[in-house]
Order: sequence, then C-alpha cells, then structure tokens
Amino acid sequence: MTLKPGDVIFTGTPEGVVLGYPEEEREWLKPGETLEVSIENIGVLKNTLR
Repeated sequence: MTLKPGDVIFTGTPEGVVLGYPEEEREWLKPGETLEVSIENIGVLKNTLR
C-alpha cells in the first residue's frame, strides 16, 4: 500500500479495550504507557500518556 501526503491512518483500539469484555477483563491505557507507530522509510510517532 502506498501512502501519500495527507493520507489518514486509522489504527483502531488496542486489544483488550473492548466494551464487550467483562469489567474485570478490560485493559485501559494508563499514564506512563507509550504508544508507538512506525512506517517503514518514513519514521516513528511516539506518544507517552500523561
């Protein structure tokens, strides 16, 4: 797949963050966790939750 300037990438929700799971099995992102997305030959986008 070729990306062009202005293309938007929708990644969805991380595994485990699903409202259909029982309350005790849900996993939510927490402060201090880092999300990282990389695209070959373009670079890496890193976000750390506060």
